[in-house]
Amino acid sequence: MKKLSILILVSAILLQCGPPKTVEEVIYRVCAPENLTARAGDRSVFLKWETPCPDSIRVAGYNIYISDIPLDKYRYKELPTRYTSFNSAPYPGDADPERNFETMEITGLENGVKYYVSIRTVYTDGILSAASNEVEVITRPEGQFDLAYRYTGQNDGFSFAEGIAVPSDGDKNDLYFFVADGMDFLASPHRLNGFIRQSAFYSLGATTDIYQYQTINLDIEPVDRIPIQTGESYLIKTADGNYAKIRVEGADGLNKQRVLHVRYIYQTIRDLMRF
Repeated sequence: MKKLSILILVSAILLQCGPPKTVEEVIYRVCAPENLTARAGDRSVFLKWETPCPDSIRVAGYNIYISDIPLDKYRYKELPTRYTSFNSAPYPGDADPERNFETMEITGLENGVKYYVSIRTVYTDGILSAASNEVEVITRPEGQFDLAYRYTGQNDGFSFAEGIAVPSDGDKNDLYFFVADGMDFLASPHRLNGFIRQSAFYSLGATTDIYQYQTINLDIEPVDRIPIQTGESYLIKTADGNYAKIRVEGADGLNKQRVLHVRYIYQTIRDLMRF
């Protein structure tokens, strides 16, 4: 009976304590990147993450994982060997002396593809930390163009799908520019010719840059011509059902010599308003 009582007591103690933690389990989440954010670009993505690592722990760098399927279920686990990092060697960090966060631009991606991105810290012995939060990003074309007054014969129209200047009354044009009553306007090409492309315009108001309002929910009716001002952004739905976001950066000249300077982001996935 005495032996049985001792056995029960020892069993109870073991159940309360649970299995002992290994050193690897204790440090696994230490130095794991936090608050990862991603800004999509043209075949690229700009990453920024926090690095909450104490000075007592040295790291070799970071592994960036880019996948076409979510990997978040492995956040606190080792990744299967079929998932390899985007970078062939640990990324040592950017040249900025700020130690609380790191940044990196990934290039060579394919536009119109949904990517899932996460980051792991690489310790000096090659062991990996847990993963950061996972972010979803869709890369898409972006750039800038000058838009001349309609029918001036050069740069007086623009095709977002092609990313090139086209004639204002051409069959690929998505918008044209004119001045009326001292105000600048953008308008749908079909107003010049009812047989060519029709675009719809929405005002987003004054913005700090083209990247403000990365996700848009519309509760206003579109128009086929819209007054514009420098420093304001606009959403355009093209005849293909794709959305472009533009920002008027400036304008030069008067009347028919006037030219707009425009930045744009074009979403290649139909009906998607994510920029």
